[in-house]
Amino acid sequence: MNKVLFKEEQQFRQWWYIMLVMVSVVPSMLFCVYAFYQQVVNGIQVGDSSAPNAFLIVIFVVLCVILWSVFVMKLEVWVDETGIHFRFFPLIFKPKVILKNEIQRFEIRKYSPIFDYGGLGIKRRFKWGRAYNVSGNIGLQIYLTNGKKVLFGTQRSQAIQYAMDTMMNNEITQRKH
Repeated sequence: MNKVLFKEEQQFRQWWYIMLVMVSVVPSMLFCVYAFYQQVVNGIQVGDSSAPNAFLIVIFVVLCVILWSVFVMKLEVWVDETGIHFRFFPLIFKPKVILKNEIQRFEIRKYSPIFDYGGLGIKRRFKWGRAYNVSGNIGLQIYLTNGKKVLFGTQRSQAIQYAMDTMMNNEITQRKH
């Protein structure tokens, strides 16, 4: 097991983000329940042409999954002796890794999530490459040996800088079996 030099978990907890999701998803869920109830229990058609009950159920379940995923979505980033590991649950379920030998250089930089990447989450832009960010405007910018770029948003810039310096400057000791 490699020694973890840095670990950070971030979730979407901005009040405006939660309100946006609630205002857009919850009314649609309530309408599905209302329409289903009116059609099944009262036998009243909702609107000019009623939606099939199965469709209302599917839409309700999809909206529940969206609501659930917003509240459990989590960016996890950790640095160990071998590289940078990350996942963005539930979008990236299995952890991915950027190995130490794939990293040409790195820097901590200030960025604009909106202007540089088009928002929060998993984003890609030609100039800056791929970004994994949840909040804030400070990130670890990685320049890979293949020419690609990856940014990880962080709330702990000094700690991740120290971990990256340690990982990149130390050789991994060979363990005898």
